[in-house]
Amino acid sequence: MNDLPLFAPWSDSQTSLEAARSIEPHIARLERQVMTALAEAGEAGLCDHELEKVTGLQHTTASARRRELVLKGLVVETGERRTTPSGRSAKAWRVA
Repeated sequence: MNDLPLFAPWSDSQTSLEAARSIEPHIARLERQVMTALAEAGEAGLCDHELEKVTGLQHTTASARRRELVLKGLVVETGERRTTPSGRSAKAWRVA
């Protein structure tokens, strides 16, 4: 469980550590799900809110898995920004 801090970066509370341990067995499957969605989106990519909608994952799960893929160099910014449902501007991401 050496990678645990990557999955619970904001807190070392017992609750955060337990949550990190509970998701660890599912990481590879969730990352594949995110990579597949981004690959299918092509060069246009997806913003996190779009990724959530396409995959059916909760926002925090989808964005966390996308972030891990960015850190691994597998996903990059498209250079585009799109408006979220709340009216904010969000980066779009694509497969590297």
